[in-house]
Amino acid sequence: MKALLGSLLFLATLVTACKAVCFLELRKALPDQPLGDCVDPDGTKHPLESSWVKDCNRCFCGPDSISCCSLTSIPQGYDKEKCQQVFHPENCTYSVVEKANPGKSCPVPAWVL
Repeated sequence: MKALLGSLLFLATLVTACKAVCFLELRKALPDQPLGDCVDPDGTKHPLESSWVKDCNRCFCGPDSISCCSLTSIPQGYDKEKCQQVFHPENCTYSVVEKANPGKSCPVPAWVL
């Protein structure tokens, strides 16, 4: 019983520590839209039950909505006085470098998705 409670406590802590950025958009019914398609904000159509990656988000077309979650891990706990984060949109990643010497990396103790 104690092991079960300990496991549940660990999982609850893990869930609250995770800050995944997700959003949900209800599907809009359009007169000329085929029943099974989802339409993302730029007008691209996606079949029902399909997934795709756009703007560093993995999205899924469900029956009632489009759901998307970020693929980008964000650096946390680094020295913000000495260092700065730099976003690389081509591969959806951050690096953390010294402000005075951008060629030198800074240690990052934690990454949050």
